[in-house]
Amino acid sequence: MEYTVDDLVDGLSYSHLLRMQFDLNHGALHLKKLVDARIRMLEAANRKVCAACGNDIDSENASAYTVVFGPSDFRKKATCCGMDCFEEFIVKLKQYEGIKTTLAKQDVIATNIGTK
Repeated sequence: MEYTVDDLVDGLSYSHLLRMQFDLNHGALHLKKLVDARIRMLEAANRKVCAACGNDIDSENASAYTVVFGPSDFRKKATCCGMDCFEEFIVKLKQYEGIKTTLAKQDVIATNIGTK
């Protein structure tokens, strides 16, 4: 549900209206900060960045690729701006999984050596 400025003003108490009037009469710095912070938050929530190269991805970009991966209880989502970045991401993911597997095996071997 979207609210209008009229709805916002109608919902304010008398004391809040007086504070807003004071702020508006003195340059509206507080109101400006509130609005700027809310806009930054909304833009950050809708912003997509390529997982491989870090470039911003337009929501209208038809050539963007998205992959969902990870265990079912902790899914991760990565978006890439093109096929080349998507391939690079997959290669890096395979390398990471290989390193993670190697470290896990080394940890098991170290644990077994320590218990003997």
